[in-house]
Amino acid sequence: MTFQIILLPRGRYWAWVRASKDYVLRYGVNLTPDPETAARYMAPHQVVTFPDLPGGFPEIGDLRAWFEARHPGIRLDPVPADSPEAFQERLRRRIENEDRFGQKERPFFLLWPTDYPVVTQPFGANPQIYTRFGMPGHEGVDIRALLNTNVYCCADGVVYMVHTDPESHAYGVHVRVQHRDGYKTVYAHLAKALVEVGDQVAAGQVIGKADSTGASTGSHLHLTLKREGATRRGETTYPKDVIDPTPFLVWPEERPQTTSAKTLWTAGRCLVGAHGRVEEPLEEADLRAIETARLEAVKLCMKERKETLDRLRAIDPGMMVVVRLTADFSHEPVSPRAFLAQVRPEVERLYGLGVRYYEVHANPNLQVAGWQRSWMGGREFARWFQEVVGALKATFPEAQFGFPGLSPGEAVSGWRADARQFLLDAEPAILEADWVGVNVYWTDPQALEGLHGARAVDEYRLLFPEKMLFVTEFNNPSPGADPAVKANQYVEFYRMLREGKGIGAAFAFALSAPRGHESVVWRREDGGLTAVPEVVGRRGF
Repeated sequence: MTFQIILLPRGRYWAWVRASKDYVLRYGVNLTPDPETAARYMAPHQVVTFPDLPGGFPEIGDLRAWFEARHPGIRLDPVPADSPEAFQERLRRRIENEDRFGQKERPFFLLWPTDYPVVTQPFGANPQIYTRFGMPGHEGVDIRALLNTNVYCCADGVVYMVHTDPESHAYGVHVRVQHRDGYKTVYAHLAKALVEVGDQVAAGQVIGKADSTGASTGSHLHLTLKREGATRRGETTYPKDVIDPTPFLVWPEERPQTTSAKTLWTAGRCLVGAHGRVEEPLEEADLRAIETARLEAVKLCMKERKETLDRLRAIDPGMMVVVRLTADFSHEPVSPRAFLAQVRPEVERLYGLGVRYYEVHANPNLQVAGWQRSWMGGREFARWFQEVVGALKATFPEAQFGFPGLSPGEAVSGWRADARQFLLDAEPAILEADWVGVNVYWTDPQALEGLHGARAVDEYRLLFPEKMLFVTEFNNPSPGADPAVKANQYVEFYRMLREGKGIGAAFAFALSAPRGHESVVWRREDGGLTAVPEVVGRRGF
């Protein structure tokens, strides 16, 4: 997903706004006169577009230098224009040429090389990994490409190398193409090459099929851009003439749909929800809290009773109900067959009662939830998930099965696998899932600035722009958080998600719990309520 904001000069601001109107309507971008606002907007994934004119931002001075010094890594899109009229004409040409960021105006540009406009690892990322190879960071751009899908040549040129051995080079099977003005591109980790040395190739021509050969985990395309003499001339800090391909790439606007599953979600906005009683059916006090908070969605355990479902529909006939399917993974491996034996009878019962949304397991990157017993990582879990869902889909065709939320954070030895790597490795299952769960947590008990975990939603949206997301759990688990402050944080978080595209519902964790969890429940076991349901209900949505 591409996040974009236009930064406009304060002088003649409304004239600049009028000049931007058609472009804003075409691409749905935001406007601001404040450089700091532009720098924070969806950072670090945004593109900041601005008119590049001398003295345009006198409070800043050299705008590019200011961004590089204060907010390095943000992608900048300067538009040569010395007046609103010139800016409007430049933007008009971009719309006409279907060239959102003006790359086609460059003497040299790169067409997008796969059918998936998603960057999974940007240029320069993870220096801790690449410095051992003599690189300041990732020496290319990793782009989504599913197994055996097309890889396209980015620009006209001549093939000067085809490496066909999948194991003797870090790039595995790869193709190298020479272009005009000394530019070269490398297409790595292929399943096979479809061109030979000496072939003349055109921009957009299929030159290979994607895979994960060489030093790679998970099918994708690694694209490297070089320019002869760039290192010697000081145009790059990278050796071997490697330069950043990002400014040259023409980002496609259309996104292919990777699933044909029919969605049942028709609300058009993110629903306000909560996780029910932890690991147990709801109690009467939980139902009163749901009514007090005016919830629109509830996530239940798979042992929930028919009477409870009837009560929920009496509270709100349109209530969304999601059921989490799980088993005990803490002692021994649980095969897909064993899992199905436990959950299938409950799914059959609940499906007959009208429940259509199911989260398949939870936090599979935790050791207590199956990691290192039932699967060793994301790839193995993907196969486990696909087998389970395939069997359930055959019997319950209208059900929507979601990929579970992960425990967020880096690897912790013997306890948790790195969430991002697990997610990337499980990509085949995620793309087949009907929806994807995201778990979000923050710990600052005092201020909304503590909602750093909310960026997890943005990360998932960037990786999987075509998927429906559910925030399957969120909370502030800090024991010191004042309930009223926490309640207002939850309301603000709901508001942040309310109009977010492709977000089905957000479930606060949790209404109640039979033991523990005192810092994250809405209802105390003595029957009292925290401020959370009351504030949510009072604010309304």
